[in-house]
Amino acid sequence: MPVNKHRETENRIRELRQSIDELEQQLLDTRKAENAQHETLDHLDEYINAVDTKVSSLKLFWSELKREWASL
Repeated sequence: MPVNKHRETENRIRELRQSIDELEQQLLDTRKAENAQHETLDHLDEYINAVDTKVSSLKLFWSELKREWASL
């Protein structure tokens, strides 16, 4: 019986190691996904800033154009 008990223990250890490896891989995949999301958010912030700058430029241009038309 001790041999069977030893094999059961080895099998259980092997299963636990496999579970740990799977959990570590899931954690790594989650970290990669989170990093990708952060990069996407950074790009979104850059895009919003660019749009905001263009809108501000258009407002300024429109104001100057209206002023020029009013002076004609």
